[in-house]
Amino acid sequence: MSPEIPAKADAVIVGGSIAGLAAAFALCRQGLTVACLERDATPMPEDHHAAWERWRRDGAGQTRHSHILLAPLVNSIKAELPDFFATLLASGAEVLTFRDIADNTFEAPEFEPDDDRIEFLACRRVVFEFLLRRHLLESLSVAEFTFMSGADVRRLRTVPDGNGQRVAGVTVKTPGGVADIDAGIVVDASGRNSRADRWLVAAGAEPAPREDHPCGIFYTSRFYRLRDGAVYPPLNGRQSLTGGVAGVDLGYVKAGVFRSDNRTFSITLAADPEDEPLRPIAREREFDVASRLIAASRPWVDEAVSTPISKVYLYGNLSNSRRRYFVDGRPLVAGLFAVGDASVHTNPLAGRGCALAWVSAFELADVLGDESDPVQRAAAFEARNERRIVPWYEYQVDRDREAIAVNKALQRGEDPFDFTRPDGSIDEDLYRRVILRKGLRFAAREDVRILRLLFRQVSLLDPPGATDEHADLAAVVLKGYERSKTEPEARPGRAEFIAALNGRVGTGG
Repeated sequence: MSPEIPAKADAVIVGGSIAGLAAAFALCRQGLTVACLERDATPMPEDHHAAWERWRRDGAGQTRHSHILLAPLVNSIKAELPDFFATLLASGAEVLTFRDIADNTFEAPEFEPDDDRIEFLACRRVVFEFLLRRHLLESLSVAEFTFMSGADVRRLRTVPDGNGQRVAGVTVKTPGGVADIDAGIVVDASGRNSRADRWLVAAGAEPAPREDHPCGIFYTSRFYRLRDGAVYPPLNGRQSLTGGVAGVDLGYVKAGVFRSDNRTFSITLAADPEDEPLRPIAREREFDVASRLIAASRPWVDEAVSTPISKVYLYGNLSNSRRRYFVDGRPLVAGLFAVGDASVHTNPLAGRGCALAWVSAFELADVLGDESDPVQRAAAFEARNERRIVPWYEYQVDRDREAIAVNKALQRGEDPFDFTRPDGSIDEDLYRRVILRKGLRFAAREDVRILRLLFRQVSLLDPPGATDEHADLAAVVLKGYERSKTEPEARPGRAEFIAALNGRVGTGG
């Protein structure tokens, strides 16, 4: 039975996915009473196994795609929610540490104390979300935390405040009727399809200024379970580690294999939405053909090793986007904040969304604890997001712009890594990017310092571009680039791949 709609709360969270649950916990930790409103009306399953089988989360389109949860989220859970972390492990989630990776790569790597912070959590997203919601419902009192499913926020209630408007609460529709909740804080955690602009305009404010840059991909995912007696195949030619991930970028298509909880794993394929011959990978037959054609995933989908446990899920219309709720030194509406994809959405293939949402939620909680003035709160939260979140958005915009250029060149039959101009001169910027792209992968297997830098950045512990600050390692990367020249050309090529999708060539070997 759903709880009654509270008449009042210190804060209303709109959206009950991972971003909303993180915000709810972080604000409760500050002593605030929280009402978390989730539009999906799906009842909670009895356990995490049933959640995978039957829990519908239509409001979170990425729920059944590949996920790996990055270090800021993992470290925070271990520190703030140790009982929940133990529950995750007991429920089959796997932890991958930098020490595991380095020991699997080098004979006797030298470690640093901070290496313990580089760790990842492998868990199907729907399983993680279910366990997190259940934990908060069981560990927080009703007086602290109310969670309502089937609760659709219809409007933002505001009152005049100086030259603008201030949050006074929300109007919400549930199966039981329509009601108002009084609240001085509203947190939009409803994802990239947020309806906040509708609320703002209805309240007499301007819609949030927004910028969008294409991710240049659509992607598809499918989940599998190991057969009885089977073991996980190698990843990247090395022993498969708990929670391990392997990826290959063929330029025209990207593929990733993700170990997950309870002897499951997923495969994700991504391609340019404008590359029409590759769009069939969203269909089951073609997805299976592609998975068997790509060397990194081929042994994983062997019928003796695994069996599919899901359909092929498609995620498209992707862009890196940013909404601004603090403009010209003032909030659009005082007391309205946004976390997660409702604020900043980056290419989900990079896997940063859950961790960045978690970071932003805790930054907001700290701001609300430190500041009482509504404008100062908005300014402080904007400053924290500019420091912790926005650099990853800007970084991803640049990376996707480069990836799109590579993909388009391959579609034209050109070499996207030819940095020699027609007049014989060198395009220095492209030259540096090619060295990094091709050299880092080899260098990371030769020098643990390179491996550490890569994983610190991948896990969001260092800011984007931190590898550029280590000029002393440039020679190692350059050596790796020289080694890459002897590597056989990545197979299959685009023409071979498309022919296989169309059933014109074999899919093995």
